[in-house]
Amino acid sequence: MADRVTYRHGNFVDLAQDVAAADIVTLDRVICCYHDMRGLVGPSAARALKLYGLVYPRDTWWMKAAFAALNFGMWALRKRFRGFVHATRAVEAEVHSQGLEQCFHRNAGPWQIAVYRVSRLG
Repeated sequence: MADRVTYRHGNFVDLAQDVAAADIVTLDRVICCYHDMRGLVGPSAARALKLYGLVYPRDTWWMKAAFAALNFGMWALRKRFRGFVHATRAVEAEVHSQGLEQCFHRNAGPWQIAVYRVSRLG
């Protein structure tokens, strides 16, 4: 199977034009680290030929409070990193706009896990 897996190191948004479509595309705890959710989710979802999986923070008041505290700490330490709790509806809308439909969802502690299957025509 190793000959069928390709690993890329870098910012997907910057590399997107050089990344080919794949049967399964996953973003595991990545969306919360990127400010431009649509710029990340849209192009990555478009490359899924069969399944698209996401693990990202639950859109709850307590996760927003936790990320606010995290971001305050980063600011206090003069770190550039900021975390983001993107609206679940916005994430779902972006995935759906790429022709995928949700087939699995589960909340697991602070995370939500979603799997989508391709429903594109053509």
